[in-house]
Formats: sequence, C-alpha cells, structure tokens
Amino acid sequence: MFCLLKQKILPFFVIFACFYFFISSNRFAIANVLPQNPKEIPWHISARVVTFDNKRNLYIAEDDVVITGGKTRLEADYVEFSNITKDAFARGNVFLISGEDSITCNAMNINLTTETGTVNKGTIFIQKNNFYINGENIRKLGKFSYSADKGYITSCSGEYPDWKISARDIKVTVEGYGTAWDTVLWAKNIPTAYSPFLVFPVQTKRQTGLLFPRITSSDRKGFEYEQPLFIAISRNTDATIYADYMSDRGAKIGTEFRYVLDNKTKGSMFLDFLEDNKIDDGTDTTKNYSFSTTPQRTNSDRFWFRMKHDQGLPNGFTAKLDIDVVSDEDYLHEFSDGFTGYDETKEYFEKEFGRSLDEYNDTTRKNQLNINKSWSTYSFNIDTVWYDNIRARRQDFDDTTLQTLPSIQFDAFKQQVGPSKFFYSLDSEYTSFYRQDTTTTLVSGQRADIYPRFYLPVKLGKFFNFEPSVGARQTIWHTNEFTDINGNSDSLRTREMYDIGAVLSTKLNKIFNPDNNFADKIKHEVIPALGYAFTPYISQHDLPSFDSLDRIAEQNLITWSLASNFISRKSKINPKGEETLTYRNLAYINLYQSYDIKKYLDKESRPFSDITLVTELNPINFITLNTNLTWSPYDNYFNTFNIGNTIKTNRGDNLRTEYRYTKNTSEFLYSIIDVSLTDELTAYYSIEKNLKEKKTVETQVGIGINKSCWALNLFFSQSSDEQSIAFLINLHGIGEFGTK
Repeated sequence: MFCLLKQKILPFFVIFACFYFFISSNRFAIANVLPQNPKEIPWHISARVVTFDNKRNLYIAEDDVVITGGKTRLEADYVEFSNITKDAFARGNVFLISGEDSITCNAMNINLTTETGTVNKGTIFIQKNNFYINGENIRKLGKFSYSADKGYITSCSGEYPDWKISARDIKVTVEGYGTAWDTVLWAKNIPTAYSPFLVFPVQTKRQTGLLFPRITSSDRKGFEYEQPLFIAISRNTDATIYADYMSDRGAKIGTEFRYVLDNKTKGSMFLDFLEDNKIDDGTDTTKNYSFSTTPQRTNSDRFWFRMKHDQGLPNGFTAKLDIDVVSDEDYLHEFSDGFTGYDETKEYFEKEFGRSLDEYNDTTRKNQLNINKSWSTYSFNIDTVWYDNIRARRQDFDDTTLQTLPSIQFDAFKQQVGPSKFFYSLDSEYTSFYRQDTTTTLVSGQRADIYPRFYLPVKLGKFFNFEPSVGARQTIWHTNEFTDINGNSDSLRTREMYDIGAVLSTKLNKIFNPDNNFADKIKHEVIPALGYAFTPYISQHDLPSFDSLDRIAEQNLITWSLASNFISRKSKINPKGEETLTYRNLAYINLYQSYDIKKYLDKESRPFSDITLVTELNPINFITLNTNLTWSPYDNYFNTFNIGNTIKTNRGDNLRTEYRYTKNTSEFLYSIIDVSLTDELTAYYSIEKNLKEKKTVETQVGIGINKSCWALNLFFSQSSDEQSIAFLINLHGIGEFGTK
C-alpha cells in the first residue's frame, strides 16, 4: 500500500495527505483481515491501492492484488473482499492457487473459506495428474470438486492442445472420478470419436474406486472389456477386482490382494476364474480355441492361482513362499496379456519380489517354500518343493514327478581352518523325496549327503599359485520300495567316495595409460591355468536314483584354460572438487578344453573335449557382444554356436540380434530393431525364425508416438497360433484405450 508520486515537487499538504492515506490503508488492511475467530485462517491483502467501503463492508483492492491465507493465494487486477463472509469477487488476470491446484480465468466469485463459487471463462489445472479443465462457466463446488458447462478436458498445455475431450457437462472430483456427457475426442482441431458418456479417474492418492478399463478385440476372444476396481482396505493392505467380459468366451473374474506387514514381510496373491464358453473338441470349428503345442482341451472350468510371500522370522531367518497352480496347459498361452495376464504378473513378481514365474509353456509348475539364514561364511536352507504336473493331472495318467518334501542344506563357503594354511568348504543336505505314483524303478525315499573339501594353496616361486584339494563324500539312502538289479531290497544303502584335484595358475598384468576421454588407465589381465580332477569309479547300479547326485561319474581330466580381462578406469572431478573413479569391464574372454585320461587309457579315439569359448565384450557404451560356442577338434565344426549383439545410439536406436545353434537339434535367429525416427516417433520390427525347420516363429512390426501428454502405439503380430493387430492410445491423465 503506497501512493505513487508522479510529480517531482508536491505541496506539503499533498505529501501529508499521501502519507496519512498510506498509514490508514495499511492499518485497515492489517487490522480488519485478522480472523474474528482465532481458529480461522488469517487473510492478508496487498495491492497498489486498497480502500474500504463502509456501506458494503468490503475491501476494494486494485493493481497487483494478492490475497493469501493458509495454502490459498488469489491474484487479480481487481478484488472486492468481505472480511466477514470471506467472499471475494475478482476480475482481470485472475489466478487462484488452492493447495496444489490452480485456476486461471477472466472473472471469479468465490468464498475463500469454503472454496465454492463460479468462474467465468477459466481453466483449472490439477498438478499431480497434469490435468486441465477448461469451460465457459465453471462452478467450484468445494475444495476438490468442480463442474463446467461447454468445456473440455486435456493433459496437454497450451492454447491449442494436441488432444482434448469436449463435453456438454463436466464434473470432476480430485481423488475421485470425473464424468462428462456428449463427449467428443479431438486431435488438434479434428473430431475423431464420440461417446455419449465418459467416466475417468482423477486420483492422485491410493483410494477405493474404478480404474481405467482395457478394451480390445481379437479372433480368439471376440470383443473384450476388462474393468478393474481398486479397493483400499487399510494403510498396508489393498485389493483389485477385475471383471473381464469376452463376447466369445464368457466373463473372467480376477482378484488381486496385496499386503505389507513390516519391512521384511509382504505378499501378493492372484486368482482368476473363467467358465469358458469354448472348448477344444478336436474339430476345425474349434481350432481357434486350441494350440498346436498342447493336447486337446476339454475343460471349461479354467483358473489360475499364483502368489508370492516374503516373511521375516526371528533370529535373522527369512521365509519365501511361491505358489503357481493353473487349470490347464492352454491357459497361460490364452491369457498372456491383459491386467491379470502372464506377462503382467511375471513382470510384477520380478519387480516386487525378485523372483519370477516358470515359462508360460512349462507344463510342470514349481511351488516352493524356502526358509533361509545366511552368515558371512555359512548358509542354511530348508526347501519344500512341489511340482504341479498339469499334463498328468488333466490327462489322468500316473504322476511320477519327483517332489522334495523337504530338503535341508547346510553349506560352508571356502574359508581358512583356524590359523593353519588349510582351507575348507562343506556341502551337506538331507532330502526327503516323494512321488505320488511310483513304479518298479521310480521310488520315494530319503537321502543324506555330506561333502567336505580341503585345500592347501601354496606359492611356487614368484609367479605361480598351486592349490591341491581333496574331497570326501558320504551318502546314505533309505527306501522301502527299491529293489536293485540283483533283487536286493535292503531299505538302507550307503556310498563312500573321494576325489582329488589341483590347479596351477598364474596372473599376468599390464597397465596401459591412454589418458584420454575414453579412459585414464586400462588394465589387461591374463590368467592361464592348468587343472586336474580325479574321481574313481564306484559301482552305483544298486543305489536309488532321484537326481544327478545319485550317479557321480568316474573322472580323470586335465583341463587347460586361458582367461583374459580388460578393465578401464576413468577419473572425474565433481562440482565439489571431489574425485570419483569409474571402472568398466571392457572385455572378458575365457577359452578352455579338457583331456580325458580315462578315454586315453581305454584307447578311445577322442580323449579331447570340445574347445569352449565364452566372451563378453563391451568396447564402448553403445555396443555389447556375447558369444558361447563349442568347437570339435576332431570334426572341425561347431557343436554349439550362440552369439548375440546389441548396438545402441545416443538418440535411442537399438538393434539386438541373436543366433542360437545346436548341432542336429535346433537353429534359431532372432532380431529386433528400434529406430527413433524423431524425439517423439519410434518404429520397431522383430522376427524370430526357426532355420532348421525353415519357418517363421513370430513377427512383430509397430510404430509408436510418445508426446508429453499422449502416446500412440500401432503394431501387428503374427505367429503360428494367432494374428493380431493393436491400436492403442494413451491419453495421459485419462488412460489407454484401443483395439486388438
């Protein structure tokens, strides 16, 4: 509040009058805006000119008006404000901030306490959703509720947004939902779609309510509408219910329940159920409802239950529970996409729990309970594993799947034996094996195994390291049903074994000092090694066979290897003047081969194994190259050849190619390329080919546009089981919709 003195020289009485008005104006502005009730919010007015209308009991403020109180701020060219009712009329460049939301308009009538009123030709901005509501006549119905006549909604800024949805009547409640009647979707100035009614979420906090639906169409399912309902049960628990209507298949109901009990205990469980209208009866009329890689499906009751749980236990123990039960072999093929599909569930579990699911085409699903405790040099595990054999369950044949109920392991990592020069490690376990159906050769039983190993590392001269080792193994089996080839049916069997080994190695280092933008230093490390491993022959034909531990083969091998590492170091000085060092593995190469002395003594013609090469190359940030191959020195060809490379650019282009070959078995080629045509436009193409069978496994091609307030994806996919095309638009702040 001050008086602008435009003249350089004024009469004294004018100066006095100006000074008196300055004092009076500030006194009224401060005294009369104080709350009459001490619990009320105090309101403060500042402007170039403030006067008080005694007749109407109003403050009249002009030029650069600012009224503040609590988290509310009103700016305008002209404001009439009642300190009694807290009603305000503002016009001219009006800007109201209420919490994190704001309103801009030509004129406004509003009660600053109740935050209700009317807005003429204004725009509401909801910050957390980056959401705009524009209308000719906007009513502020409360602190977080608005309505607008003849307006539009958008998440794009600017006078001419990239997209908007115009409507006759719009109602919006922040942390709730918005509704709109007679809606038209506009792309710039072009109308593209009409809907008589639209409901959309306007939620920035976790609360119960409908989420944005998913609408698609396909040959296998027909028209599909998937509607999720989120339920906020408590601070640490929530749930989502999914209603998935498919015109050709029926209604699939899904539920998801999530909970967090403490920083070590949490879990998520999912259940889907569908009474399918279609089955696979083996005829051409139902070929769209079957898969070539799975048996005939005759069941209509279909479900999938999966969950993961992490539990903190006393004394540093932890427990992890994984459950995965599906009704039939086709289910995860059929429902790979969608809110509760295999892809979404797998990604969620990997992100939240660090544990994945079995592959979608795996017909034996793993269910496991693990209890674990780890120390710096020891680990303890209890595992109970049940494999659900879907094929045996659905086709009703003997289920001989080997179950672990339970297995107890105690291991000691390689460590020094007291103050001596010796080191030791320990692997030990007790496992109870169970089969639901047994045969004359496949039985149930228990096995205990203990395997300590001792090492004596010594230095040979200045350059060589020599480490001999010896291991001793004791294994005990107990079975009531096993009969060996000699007709013996003793329930208790034992095995004693030993093995010896040694490794002779050295390490050669060379430091290069390029001192350039690429690296300050590069370390080249070469580790040649020669190893020997011996395990004597022991007859094991009279022992039960549960897994590979029950049949340990004779071994008499000499193995040579040559490993090479390239590691770069780059020094940087941060703004605080502190030095930071960045290390990067430029390349890892390992080449090795074994010579079988046993085959030589038995006068076999091929004592040398294949030569194996493993490489990981990262010469620069934009290129990676991985290879894993085995080459026969006798036949002069590759038995396996797997190679993959990734090339990236600064602008986001990405090319990934993989070639996988196994002699007489398989040969595949996979490639995907992502091209950033512009900062906002990308295109991609991927293909997987079975070169051995000379057929294409799957092809996908797509294009995407990613703007600040919307995104578009158009792609086509073709495989041996299905062809699909999808057109999906994501309007930020509204959601995603399209067809497939």
